[in-house]
Order: sequence, then C-alpha cells, then structure tokens
Amino acid sequence: MRIHGNGLVRVAARLALVVLAIVSVDACAAVVDARLTRIGDDVVIEASATVNADGATAWRVLTDYARYRNFIPGVRASRVLARHGSSVVVEQSDEVAVWRARFPVRVTYEIAEFPPRELRSFAKAPPLPSLSSTFELTNTDTGVRIDYVGRVESTFAPLGRLLQPIVEQTAIRDLEALAAEIERRSGAPRGNG
Repeated sequence: MRIHGNGLVRVAARLALVVLAIVSVDACAAVVDARLTRIGDDVVIEASATVNADGATAWRVLTDYARYRNFIPGVRASRVLARHGSSVVVEQSDEVAVWRARFPVRVTYEIAEFPPRELRSFAKAPPLPSLSSTFELTNTDTGVRIDYVGRVESTFAPLGRLLQPIVEQTAIRDLEALAAEIERRSGAPRGNG
C-alpha cells in the first residue's frame, strides 16, 4: 500500500494504515493505492485497486449491502431500509476502533446506483464527520479497476480533526475488504493485483 500526502494528515494516515495493512495483508491480493489530501478542513481520500474479476461480479459485491457484515471488518449489521429505483438507503451498525477502544456507531447511507459502473453515497454517522463518496468500476485487461474518491467533511474544527482519521481508515479498510470479496467471489486465482 502506498500513501502520498503531506503534514499531519500524512503522519496520522500512515499510522492508521500500517496497522490496517498488518491486519489485512493476507485478505486481499489486490494492492490498494491511496492518496490523502486536505482541502480546507475537509480530507479527500482517493484510492484504487485492480482486482482479478469481471465487472458483473464487482458490481454484485459492491451493491450486496445486506451481506457487508460477512466480509467488511467492523460491520456488525447492514440492511436496506428503502429502495426507489436507483436510490437506496442502507443502515449499518459498525464498530470503530480508537486506539485500543472500540465504539459502536450507526451509519446511514444514501446511495445512488448507476449500474454497472458507478455508485455514489453520502454517509452520516453522528458524531463522526459525514463522508461523500464515489466508486467507479472500469474493465481492464487484467480485471476490474475500482476507483474510490471520498470526501470527509469537516465538522467543528477540533472534533473534526480528531475524528477524520477514523473515517479515513474505515474508508480504505472497506475498499480492501470489497476488493478481497470481489476476488473471492470471482473464483479467479489470486495474483499480485
């Protein structure tokens, strides 16, 4: 995993991601490349991975919200509350780690699906900062490239800066878990991404 960034964001992200990388090194054959940048008080997370799978499998996993608890660490429950055409509301009960302590958090996602290539969501989980994100799937010669862009929005500055690394770590952890599950469901032999 390669992290690019500057200042305090880079130091905090590296610390969080080193722990994450140690935990998930065997879980995902795809390499997740992530870059964090700050725009004002917001943090933008750009991450990508190429998985050894086809686009249909990647889309099925990405939109299999009810089963996220089976393959994304920290997700305790996930259910679809409403579906209206391409709009979906999903509620998750997650567990976030802050140092050695773990805290429950309820997340509500408002999702817009654009099959089979794009998904946009807005996540609210008070008191954590909100997260706007986009997933894009692109077929490549070696599989499917997953591009993720998430924007962790600032809350009032002191609390927002403390909580942003938690949201950043969770977003990257989730992409690694999605990539691993896509490869597992594809039945393709694992490669180096």
